[in-house]
Amino acid sequence: MRTPFLVAGLGVLALLLEGALAEMLGVRWIPDFGLLVPIAAALWLGPVEGLLVAAAVGLAADTLSGSLLGQQTFLRLLEFAATRIVGSKLDLRRSLPLTVFVLAVGLADALAMGGLTRLFLGELPLSARQLAGLATRAAISALVAPAVAGMVRRMVERRGEFEARREMRLETRRPTF
Repeated sequence: MRTPFLVAGLGVLALLLEGALAEMLGVRWIPDFGLLVPIAAALWLGPVEGLLVAAAVGLAADTLSGSLLGQQTFLRLLEFAATRIVGSKLDLRRSLPLTVFVLAVGLADALAMGGLTRLFLGELPLSARQLAGLATRAAISALVAPAVAGMVRRMVERRGEFEARREMRLETRRPTF
């Protein structure tokens, strides 16, 4: 049961690293670890443990970034649910599907963040140039996603709390009379 706490701690440390690197390199060149850790938790932890990790990382991102309290937490919970739903239909544990999924979610996350800010503050603080920077950030996050998911997978397997997903086989042939 310690694994979710370790993954949440990894997420908070990654957010701190992200903030430090953003000062030196600029936000567009840094992967969105606040997005990647909850997605990896959705793939490799159970539903309750992953939900707790997504909420903890979202709340830490809200606190560290100065955004509206609960804004990123809400988005991380939605992204967690989307990952669980899409992951039940597609094999997001492989690199290519995960990369494509994170690219799509990263772009949607940037637009949703801007939309929530506009909803609550009445203005969209992003220009067209900044939106292009967010697309670059989503692409970089997509490229880093398999490494982050692999790190979370190794943490879960090392702790011995791996939950194998059970495949449900449906019999498609009906007996005929």
